[in-house]
Amino acid sequence: MGGRQWEACPRTSDRCRRRDEVWRLAFLLLGGRRAAADFLNRPLPGVTETPLATAMRSALGQLQVSLLIRRFAAKAHSPFPS
Repeated sequence: MGGRQWEACPRTSDRCRRRDEVWRLAFLLLGGRRAAADFLNRPLPGVTETPLATAMRSALGQLQVSLLIRRFAAKAHSPFPS
C-alpha cells in the first residue's frame, strides 16, 4: 500500500513559484482578483492553452505571459486611443 498520490505540485516547486509570480503580477497590473482570473484562465484567440498553463510550463512561458500581462495593462491604461 502506497502513500497518498498528490496531484497538486508541492509549494516549493518551480511550477508553483511561476504560478504565484504570474498570478501576483496579473493581480497588481490588471486590477484585482477577478481581472487576473479572467485573463489567466481563458485561452487567448488562436491559442489552445490558458496563459496560466503556459506560465507554469516553463520559465520561458512565464516570461512570455508576464510580458503579455504588462502589454495588456499598459494598453488598458494608455491615455492614447488605439
